[in-house]
Amino acid sequence: MGGFKTAHPGWLTLTPPPVSGLGSVPRHEIVVKRPFHRVVSQAGGSTEAFKIGRFPVVTELPKLFREANMLYWASSLLQLTYDFIDHRLATSCPPPFTVPRVQFVQAGLALAFMQGQAVIAAPSGKLDSKSIKPGSKPCPIRAAYLLEELIDSGEDTFVKFIHNMDADPLLDELDYGYDLAVFFAFTQHVQYVKTGGLAFISDYQGTHFSI
Repeated sequence: MGGFKTAHPGWLTLTPPPVSGLGSVPRHEIVVKRPFHRVVSQAGGSTEAFKIGRFPVVTELPKLFREANMLYWASSLLQLTYDFIDHRLATSCPPPFTVPRVQFVQAGLALAFMQGQAVIAAPSGKLDSKSIKPGSKPCPIRAAYLLEELIDSGEDTFVKFIHNMDADPLLDELDYGYDLAVFFAFTQHVQYVKTGGLAFISDYQGTHFSI
């Protein structure tokens, strides 16, 4: 469980399956994520004790769409970085080190439907009589989930390389994964320059192959 989402093991089977990627094999091992909020007991006691509360679908769905879009754009930014690197490698001498090749996990949204339970999405995120217009069609969505490819680290270690509040690597020079953390700092510079200062990837975490 993270600070905003719970994570659960799961399996994905698509019919027909895609040629490659998420769901390309039966019972594809995945991680199922869902946003939550903390429900603290009003009876007093420890402030660390809480229950997991779920958002209404009209609030949950936009949160997960935003999360999926961030993964989509982050993958594009990372590809932009590798396009820059490959172009430089093709026009100059090779560097005295191996360029790391990593990728973001593949992901997708899954919607759970239930017959007879109608939910109408309101732009304000609130569902009331004013938000239901005549002729509106109900959408029987019960819940939404973010599905992510499972990172099988094997003998590798899951590492947080760069924090989302600091551009410096979290690791010390002698720590495992420091070279990759420095590479990720480099990718941030490339992304910042190539987008005219509009965007760069932060909060790099994962293994030496998948983030």
